[in-house]
Amino acid sequence: MYGNGQVQILQRLFSRATVVALFLVVLALLAVNFYTYLQDRKLQSVSLGAIRMASWNLAQLGAEAAAFDREMALMSHGVGDAEAFSLRYDVLWSRYDYLLHSQESLPTRRHQDNRRRLEDLFQQLQALEPDIRQRLAQPEADWQPVAEAWERQKAGVAQLVIDNFVGDETGRLMAGVEASRDRLAKLRMLTLAVLLAVFVFLALAMMFLRRQSRVDPVTGLPNSHYLRTLRRVEPDRAVITCEIRAFQLVLSEYGSDAVNQLVRLFVRKLRQQLEAPDQLIQVSQGEFVLLLRPRPGQALEATVNQLVAATHFDWRTPESVVHISATYGVDPHGEAGDTDWNARYQQAHRALAQAHLDGLPYYIAGADLRRRIREERTIHNGLVRFFNGEAGSLRLFLVYQPIVLAENRHHITGAEVLLRCQDDELGFVPPNRVVDICERVGLGKVLGRWLFRRVASETRALYCDLGFRGQLSINLNPAMLTEQLVDDVQALLLDPGLPPSALCMEITEDHAALDFDRINDLIGRLHQLGVSVALDDFGTGHSSLEYVRELRVDRLKIDRCFVDGIEHSEDKSRFLGSIIAMAQQAYMKSVIEGVENEAQWQQVRHLGGTLIQGYHAYRPMPLADYLALLADRQTVSPVQAPGAGRGAGKRPRG
Repeated sequence: MYGNGQVQILQRLFSRATVVALFLVVLALLAVNFYTYLQDRKLQSVSLGAIRMASWNLAQLGAEAAAFDREMALMSHGVGDAEAFSLRYDVLWSRYDYLLHSQESLPTRRHQDNRRRLEDLFQQLQALEPDIRQRLAQPEADWQPVAEAWERQKAGVAQLVIDNFVGDETGRLMAGVEASRDRLAKLRMLTLAVLLAVFVFLALAMMFLRRQSRVDPVTGLPNSHYLRTLRRVEPDRAVITCEIRAFQLVLSEYGSDAVNQLVRLFVRKLRQQLEAPDQLIQVSQGEFVLLLRPRPGQALEATVNQLVAATHFDWRTPESVVHISATYGVDPHGEAGDTDWNARYQQAHRALAQAHLDGLPYYIAGADLRRRIREERTIHNGLVRFFNGEAGSLRLFLVYQPIVLAENRHHITGAEVLLRCQDDELGFVPPNRVVDICERVGLGKVLGRWLFRRVASETRALYCDLGFRGQLSINLNPAMLTEQLVDDVQALLLDPGLPPSALCMEITEDHAALDFDRINDLIGRLHQLGVSVALDDFGTGHSSLEYVRELRVDRLKIDRCFVDGIEHSEDKSRFLGSIIAMAQQAYMKSVIEGVENEAQWQQVRHLGGTLIQGYHAYRPMPLADYLALLADRQTVSPVQAPGAGRGAGKRPRG
């Protein structure tokens, strides 16, 4: 870019005072040019040809006046011809009219007081017309009075011709015209020179502004405008995207001035890790791109670790100390010599997003990431088609995993509704991956509402026709935890016919997001409908006990991590027992997940667990198998016979 001295010179050159002065000069020149244009319009008629035409017109006037004078003399002596006299009168009359009204005679009229004198002479000629007509009608008429009046006019015509074309008047007129045109030409040249200078100034200004627009004013680094001009990047260069963590939070807390100091410090630390061929580009206030050449004898991962360590520091302000760190996404090199900048940058940005998702300081793109990107694109496209009702390779469906009493595995109290996804190309897609993709691309609510509709359509006959009263536990994805949740439950589950007591909405710890007031408000409104709520995956979050204390849930679903190994470890068994006891003291039912064998089952029973969900009891199954299980004679389940009150220990008859 520019050096400091060049920048100062350019700043002065394009200062406000210079621009205003130049604007005033241009404005003045435009005004003068417009004035000269008006003058030039007037002088367009004063050309040499026009002067020659004016001279010819006056010469013709003199000649025609002389011819009329000869006819007047003949008439005065009684030897004239009346027709010839009338003809000469009409010709002279026409000449006056031409001189006074034609465009060609305009220079003649404008010279001195010619217009007034021509009008006076024409009026005098017109005044003779009645006397001339009267005498032409009388053969012996006296022409002497008319001849005397004409003599005065003839003298005026002669004097007019002499005043206009005797001496150097014509020469002075032509010299004035030429001088005026010379002045106009010089003024035009001056105007063109100034306009050329303005054009050069504006061209330089545009170049300067274009260069300045590609530089961040705080750090002096090439910015996003410069980034858009990149078309290719050497295949051996690593493309690295970098973001200051929680930058927007720091900005909102400390303001732009303090954050500008932080950004300059951050850039200085990054620059210390770069070598001469490397490039550092600032995409936004807290986001950067690095183009790094390979370090001889050093792996790329070691270079990235150095960058991570360099940008891991404490930023001190007058009021506090803030820990600063960064996240990196790395595209190590172009595939098969790929030099396309957009493809490389997209790959690095995807690696950055993956680092954020995985909670890592950096992520280096490779075949695994490219595979994940392709798979997620396939899943995303399939989900869009599925929700739009279009034919596609991906389909979603539901399975049901029974929840049973610890005392009797054949006593089914309900089931958890589980999402399943199958793709023709990818095969089985884990449900948590489907939920994550839906949440990222804005399909979370669409997924949740589809699940509600599907549950209602599949189980309505079970509850309305067979009288089943077991609970259905439905997982809520994060996008569903809004004020609209209660309306969706009412419209999509209760209105189709499912009883409120048969529904249990499951919230995971992570989804509750510590916004206890908002979540408790939703729980309270669901309770008003008669719907219960469970806290799912208890123990996997960071503040499990706080959730139990703060959230007004009805059930506590204890994660399988607390069950694994209890048959071999007394400590693990005792710890699980304390969680079950805590749930009982909080007036919550506990559901123990992940019971996989008989030893675990017996241990849970011994610890006082009431409800169990796991493969040792039943695996997730399609609705038809679930209905068949409920109809089995060994199965005990809560039912209500048509027209009867609620009962327990009944089973639906197939």
